[in-house]
Amino acid sequence: MHLIQFREIMRDAEVAYAIHPIVRKYLLTVEDTTKALTACGVPRAANVARITNGWT
Repeated sequence: MHLIQFREIMRDAEVAYAIHPIVRKYLLTVEDTTKALTACGVPRAANVARITNGWT
């Protein structure tokens, strides 16, 4: 169970790291980022959006 959660957290962090420059460039909010990630089919989009916006 812990290994699965760790992998999910790492995947979320990797996606957040990859999209961070775009989020920062266009000043996207958590809501905007969540909508975009959901439209792209990213699992756990809200978590990724919160991580990404926490870095700004």
